[in-house]
Amino acid sequence: MRAVLFALISALALALALLTTTRRAAAEPNAEDVAATRARAEAILRQAERDDDALDFAHALAHYDEGRALDPGSGRAPRAEARAATLRTHAEGEFVPYAKLERVRRDPSLSSDPRVVADLVREAESFPAGLVRVEVWVMAAEAYAHRFGRPLDAEALLGRVLADPLADRVVAQKAARDLVVLRLGRGDLAGAEDAVRSAGVRADPSLARDVRRAVRRRNMHIASIAVLLAMVVLAIRAAALAVRRGGGARMRHAVARTWKLALAYAAWVAVGGALLASGYEAGTTKPFVYFGIVLVPIVLLARAWAAAGSESAGARGGRAALCAMGALAAAFLVLEGVDVTFLDGMGL
Repeated sequence: MRAVLFALISALALALALLTTTRRAAAEPNAEDVAATRARAEAILRQAERDDDALDFAHALAHYDEGRALDPGSGRAPRAEARAATLRTHAEGEFVPYAKLERVRRDPSLSSDPRVVADLVREAESFPAGLVRVEVWVMAAEAYAHRFGRPLDAEALLGRVLADPLADRVVAQKAARDLVVLRLGRGDLAGAEDAVRSAGVRADPSLARDVRRAVRRRNMHIASIAVLLAMVVLAIRAAALAVRRGGGARMRHAVARTWKLALAYAAWVAVGGALLASGYEAGTTKPFVYFGIVLVPIVLLARAWAAAGSESAGARGGRAALCAMGALAAAFLVLEGVDVTFLDGMGL
């Protein structure tokens, strides 16, 4: 009895072992099948890329998905996944609008032809709402702004991008910045502020600061010119009054005693500043040289005004303050004229 029971148990164990081995063998494909599947997936993904190059986006998308499903670990799979995602978001109109856009965008001779770009923009009016139409406007705006010399047309298209709710955040941010740059370039500060408002929450947070800086710089430019004009007008007025009162000789004598000192001071500013700037790899001597040149007439004008003007403490204090402001105004205008990035470094 024991022998029979032992035989039954042994037979059962053997049957279970055979069943497990059979199932494992069925679950694990052999190496030849794996290699064949990978080769097929590679061929399908290569076909997807050929379809993509031929602007046959519907077949390209189907082949990208099929190849990735067959072999998710393929070296082509990450690019296939990214490209398939792009195609899905540009599928409006059964890929017809996207094919028209890509035909122009991929060919430098077409994207540099004003007539071709203008025709594409007109065609985009009939495209279904979506990313393709937005990207047509972005591409055309770049061409109008930088290659065709039509900045106003570029501004109009960028405005349409900002007004389209389907433009994603990244595209809207770039469109807003490009629009602001174009409007600032032609001095339209109100238009630049309007562009920031149009972008709303999609605008780069630094864009509003850049526009405020431009407004502040414009105001300082106007104020600097006003200060220098006020200084010149008041000094000339004081000189005219002094001449009528017989004080012309006194003014000439004061300027004659000062011009050498003015030249020496201007040279010290120019040479000293230039030597300081030359110690830096990216430094430039131009602002110091130009400011030194501009200082000469300012110092001589201030000296002539002092000789012609009232000797009261209030008058002397007012002249000193205005002349100091004139020197600062001249420095601002020199920096602005030489290289506006100097003002950026100063927060202006």
